[in-house]
Amino acid sequence: MTRETCINNEDVNGTRFEQLRCSLNVFLYEAKYFCGALCYAELGCSYVSAGGDYIYLRLAFSNLIGFLRVWIDVVLLRPVLVVLIKCLSSFLLLIVGFINLISATATKRLHQVYNYFKIGSLVFIIVAGIYRMYFGRIENFFEPFEGSTYGKITGALYAGLFPYTGWHCVNNVIDDLKDPNRILPRSIIISLLICILIYFFTFSSYFTVSSAYDILISDATAVSFAECVLPFLLYIIPIGITMSCVGTASGNLFIVGQMFKVAGRDGLMPYIFSMKHYESDIRIIAILFEIILSFIFLYFMSNIRKLIICVDMINWTCILSTVVSLIVLHYKHPNRERPIKVLLIISILIILIVTSVLNDLENISTSLFLLTTTIPTYMFCVMWKKKPSDFNCRYNSFVIMLQKLFHIIYNEHNE
Repeated sequence: MTRETCINNEDVNGTRFEQLRCSLNVFLYEAKYFCGALCYAELGCSYVSAGGDYIYLRLAFSNLIGFLRVWIDVVLLRPVLVVLIKCLSSFLLLIVGFINLISATATKRLHQVYNYFKIGSLVFIIVAGIYRMYFGRIENFFEPFEGSTYGKITGALYAGLFPYTGWHCVNNVIDDLKDPNRILPRSIIISLLICILIYFFTFSSYFTVSSAYDILISDATAVSFAECVLPFLLYIIPIGITMSCVGTASGNLFIVGQMFKVAGRDGLMPYIFSMKHYESDIRIIAILFEIILSFIFLYFMSNIRKLIICVDMINWTCILSTVVSLIVLHYKHPNRERPIKVLLIISILIILIVTSVLNDLENISTSLFLLTTTIPTYMFCVMWKKKPSDFNCRYNSFVIMLQKLFHIIYNEHNE
């Protein structure tokens, strides 16, 4: 009897220890994202220029690496992220593109409206979850990490990369900030804190209805939650999710215009992409090019899920490279004024963590193949300076035609 009791106690203690360890890992996720956000805050305050990752990689390494980042963002990452919302239909994609083309002010207001819908939907879920907790629906909280193993922590880290991403996008529009040294770090930290709190309370609300397994197998957890708890919101929650996706697509189109602007200015992309409308700061050609690419991915890619996984890995590889560039730039520009200084150990920890989760050999191979498309494009567009005069003449005529058609001009930028 005593031996059986000891065995049971060991099982209980082992289970509690496993749950404690998994709980600590949850807090490590947030610490990881804060470290990455701090690295981007230092880079943004030290090198005040739109373009984000592209600027840092070009300065730290070479024009080829900078072009590689632009190619990934323009040709692979942004179109696929827009296609990730393909269930919203081509019509919504056209509406988003049209709004981005006609007015920057309308685009900003669109982002605000979509954010209100997104946060409003999540607030409904959180309030309903707190209400259920108040009445004792907490049975799924007793063993939330049941069945979890420490050996799969890298997979959990990779899965956690998606919900907390986005803090690096602010660096792409840093030229629009009046006081970047003050606003940039605050916006990154505050937005990340809000994101962490909303995710924590939202998933806590989900646990008042579903177990961890039910959440994993659900195609749309928020809809399942509304169906069980808030039947009258069954059609409102999907609308909020839809608005959130449209806002993401609109934001991607806005950001890619900024990266095109800087890359075209530096001669790593055709200068037509850096041209803006003569009455506004809208990069019409860049946005149109991105919309066309999105439709190509939408209608001609058969295995879009695999493509999304590969592009996501490429995206985090780029973020990893940007963190490496922070270390390189510390040694290349040691005397540069840095309003924010991040300990190098933080950058090294980010590199080790992200490297450890990129362990899917099949998808990594596909990602590397996609990256190789950059090299011939770079050689033709950038390295080949002495193109035939006939080619240059036709290209210039084409550019003039686009200028007349869309009323765009080249904006000189003096650094």
